[in-house]
Amino acid sequence: MNYKKLRKREKDSIQILQRIEDDGSCKITCTEECPDYLAWVAEGNVAEAAPELTWDDIRETRDSILRNTDWTMTTGATVDQAQWAAYRQNIRDIPQTYKDKTPDDVVWPTQPSTAGPNT
Repeated sequence: MNYKKLRKREKDSIQILQRIEDDGSCKITCTEECPDYLAWVAEGNVAEAAPELTWDDIRETRDSILRNTDWTMTTGATVDQAQWAAYRQNIRDIPQTYKDKTPDDVVWPTQPSTAGPNT
């Protein structure tokens, strides 16, 4: 048996692990506080590192954010559309803004409030 760290998403505050059985099957996922995992680590084992973040991951996250916030640009949306337009442009610019950095250096901008001036 082995444990593999799964990549943390920015919003997650705890590490998620996947338990890999000797036959290669993945039975469970757990956190670092899981008693089985803690016992396994106490035996001197170390979890396999999380996969490296790639630019494809960054673009996938960017595209997902843009898709999920399209509604903010629709006529009648009760949000501050100027703030949301600026936020969405910053999201679109992430790959260019960080072109000389690594994907791990990306800092995502804070989403504006959904309770805008038109509420």
